[in-house]
Amino acid sequence: VLNCVIYSTISINFLRGKQEEQPMKKTRREFLKTLGATAVGAGAMVSGVGVVHSKAKPIVVGCPVPRASAYGQNGERGMILAAEEINAAGGVKVGNTQRPLKLEIIDTRDEEPGVPTSEVLLAIEKLILQKKSDMIVGGPCMSECGLAAMDLYAKYKILDIVSIGCYTPGWDKKVASDLNKYKYSFRESGSVAWYIKEGVDLLHDIKEKFGFNKMFISIDDSAMCRGAAEIVKNLAVKDGWEIVGFDKHPIASTDYSMALGECKNSKAQVLFVWAYSPETSIMLRQWADMEIPALPIGFIGAAEDPGFWEATKGKGAYTIVTLSEAGCTPSNVTPWTTKYYNAFQKRWKVPPRSTGCVSAYEGLYVLKDAIERAGSTETDALIAALEKTNLPAVRGTIRFNENHQIVYGYDPKTSVLGNWIQWQDGKRVTIHPQAASMGSIKMPPWLKKA
Repeated sequence: VLNCVIYSTISINFLRGKQEEQPMKKTRREFLKTLGATAVGAGAMVSGVGVVHSKAKPIVVGCPVPRASAYGQNGERGMILAAEEINAAGGVKVGNTQRPLKLEIIDTRDEEPGVPTSEVLLAIEKLILQKKSDMIVGGPCMSECGLAAMDLYAKYKILDIVSIGCYTPGWDKKVASDLNKYKYSFRESGSVAWYIKEGVDLLHDIKEKFGFNKMFISIDDSAMCRGAAEIVKNLAVKDGWEIVGFDKHPIASTDYSMALGECKNSKAQVLFVWAYSPETSIMLRQWADMEIPALPIGFIGAAEDPGFWEATKGKGAYTIVTLSEAGCTPSNVTPWTTKYYNAFQKRWKVPPRSTGCVSAYEGLYVLKDAIERAGSTETDALIAALEKTNLPAVRGTIRFNENHQIVYGYDPKTSVLGNWIQWQDGKRVTIHPQAASMGSIKMPPWLKKA
C-alpha cells in the first residue's frame, strides 16, 4: 500500500502535473500497468505525433518508449516537444525539400516486472516492419533490452539513436567489438561509467572542502546497483575515503531504520546511496527523523523528482542526487539550457524531471542536424554525418566518440554535462559540475553539531 502511495505521488504527479492518488489496494505490478495506460491517454502520445500540414513526405521516426517508467515518460515528453518545435519551424531540410517529422511511439513495457526482452524486441520490430520507420530514436531503457536491440538494428540495417536509458558500459563495448556490424547504433543518452566518475569527483570535492573521510554505502539489491557500488567503493578508497559500513536492501523496501542506525553508529559523514526504487523517499524521511549525521549523496530514484519535496514533507532537504542531465534544473550551461527548461515547463505544466527529458529532446535535434548535413535520410550517409556531429545543445556540445557514445565531460564547449543537485528550501539546486553550478552545498543542522 505504501509503495503505491509513494509511486503515485511521484510518477503520476509528474505525468499529469497535479496530485492524483491511486487506489490503495493496487499491487506494484497493477500500478505499473495503470501508469502505462495513463501515459497513453495523457496527450495524444500515439502514432502521428508532431506532424504538421505539409505536402512533403514526412520522416517517420520510430520511438520505443517504456510508458510505465518515469524515464520513459520523461523521454516521450522530450521527443514530442522537440518534434513540435522542429515542425513549427518548417521541419527538416532534406536537400531542397522541407519535410516534417512524424513520431511513431510504441510502448515497449520494459521496466515493468516480468516483461521478457523478446516482447520488447517485437515492439521495436513492429516500428520497423509495420510502421515503416525511417530510423529509431528513444529507448528501450533496460540495458539488457537495449543491448539485444542492437542486433535487431544490425539485422534490418536501420539507424538507431539511443536517447533514453540503457546506461550500461556494455553498450559501447559491444559497439567496439564489431563496429562494422553495430555501426547503426549511436548512444546519445548517458553511461553509468561517467555518472560514477562524476559522483567520485564530487566526493573528492566534499572531502577537500569539509574534511570528511568516512562513508557508509546503501544500495538496492540489483545487478546495476551492486556493480556501481563496487566501482564507487574502489575509487573512493583510492581517494582516501574509509568505507565504514555497507547495506544491501531488497528493491521496494519500506523500512530502512536498521541500516540507518548502523550508519549512525559507524560515524560516517556521508551516506552514499545507489538505489532507483521510489521507496527511497521513505529512506530519506527516516534519515531526517533519526537525524543521521551523514550527508545523503548518490543516485536516488525518488529524490530526482520535482514531487520529492512534497512526498517527504520537506524531510528530503539536503539530499544530493544526480539528475544525469544538465538542463533538468535552471542553469547557464549554454543558451539552449534555459530556453529548453522554460519550453518544457510551458508545454507540460511541470518542470523536467530527470534522466531522459533532455537527452530525448536533444536526440531529435541531433537527427535533424545529421539529415541536413548529409542532405539525405539514407542510412550510410546519416552514419557518416552522425560520426562528425559537433552540435551545441542543452547539456553542452554533442559529439560522439569512436564507439558512437556521446562524449561527457566538464567543458560544455567540447562535451555534454551531467547534473548533481541538492534539495534546498523546496528546490533542486545544481551544485556540480562547476560549469552548471547555481549554488553551494548546505549541511543539515544536526550534521553541523555532530
